[in-house]
Amino acid sequence: NIFRSHETVSEVYFCYLLTAVKHHALKASADRSTPRSEVLSLAKQQLTNLGKLAYESLLQRKIMFDTADLKSYGVTPADVQSTFLCHILQSLEEETVEMYSFFHLTVQEHLAALYCAVNLSSQDEVIQALDFWCFGRHPESSTAACLQNIDLNMDKLESLQMFTRFFMGMLRARLAGQLDGLVHSPLQQEDGLPARLGLWFQDQFKSKKLENLAALNLLHCLLEFHMKETTSIAAPEIKTLYLFKMKLSVADCAAMHYVLQFSPHNLQDLRYNCLDKQAAFLESAVLKSNECQVKKLFMCGNNLGPEGVLELWNALEHNTTVEELYLDITGITERGTENIVNCLSKNTSLRTLTRLKELQQRRPGLRIIANFVDDLGLLQAYLDWVEEIRADRDQMDSVKNADALRSVLKGLQVAGRKVERKENAEKAEELQAKIEELLSSSTDLMGGR
Repeated sequence: NIFRSHETVSEVYFCYLLTAVKHHALKASADRSTPRSEVLSLAKQQLTNLGKLAYESLLQRKIMFDTADLKSYGVTPADVQSTFLCHILQSLEEETVEMYSFFHLTVQEHLAALYCAVNLSSQDEVIQALDFWCFGRHPESSTAACLQNIDLNMDKLESLQMFTRFFMGMLRARLAGQLDGLVHSPLQQEDGLPARLGLWFQDQFKSKKLENLAALNLLHCLLEFHMKETTSIAAPEIKTLYLFKMKLSVADCAAMHYVLQFSPHNLQDLRYNCLDKQAAFLESAVLKSNECQVKKLFMCGNNLGPEGVLELWNALEHNTTVEELYLDITGITERGTENIVNCLSKNTSLRTLTRLKELQQRRPGLRIIANFVDDLGLLQAYLDWVEEIRADRDQMDSVKNADALRSVLKGLQVAGRKVERKENAEKAEELQAKIEELLSSSTDLMGGR
């Protein structure tokens, strides 16, 4: 129920924090009618101390604290036992030394974000902070406490992504007056911040070749900020979105859906995998839009299932923009093809479709790729993916990646020597050898463990 009444994850966490403060720490000082600003004011010092601990430790990737750590931030073990902190910090038994941690990393990230949202005082500081947290660009000079004496390795940026999303949510809360009682004064030029942020996000999508996770994080940040003015400025600059070869959750797809609905849908190339049927429903809503401009849709390696793909066919029935659709390894099953002929025979834009040859009778101009080995582009995409896994063996810990590799290998084995074009045959042979090597080395590694 709490998720249904809030639009973002940040709001849910903030609601929990207010509940903990109000009902577990201020029993004698606050009741149900006490204004939010008064509740926050009463807990201001504790939240400030806790937020600073959370933030500075997060930059160091530190999640466990001893008594001395707590005391250096004005937090005592007695506080943990007797105040609302007992619902945020927990005691750990680490050998003979008593240690503490936030009861979940996301709670630490949320409190760190709240601390930063309260302590930044101008548009410039907000932009400098996002440059630093998202891309590792250190601010030249700043009076903000959270931007002074900071040090962060570039390889640690990924660990700040959830924190950055929470920050955008807490920044929105501050602009809405929901942090009154914690903040000293309004942000300088507060009214112009949504547009300024829109231009910042626009620039990231326009001038940078974003990595998969970086692009996805920006979408989540826009969702958490949840302001139409900002998203409407940024979204039109998203021309391509490559989220291929990474696992996407329903929440990821919700962020993508939220952002794209504020653009004239200039997005022309969309690639992702590891989706389930719920994500397919969200993607179908994008394809049904009258302003959709997606031309290439790569959905290889997804687990759409028959229900998800049935919805996809319905969306494509009247879509007039998608020209290429790639659907290898999607768990379609026979039931998932029940309405494909009726739906796609009415589609006038599709030019290339993997698998499903029965459509050729009704759409003789439609090029059907029966197996991914028949398409050099798909073969190369799979080769690139295998190279990524070879470079980062931790990816082999993912069951989905291992299963996907076996599915690709099975497709290669089925194709066998039937591949007609020499170049395709050579790439297929190279791909098969590399996958077999990966799976073999992964089995040996697991056996060694």
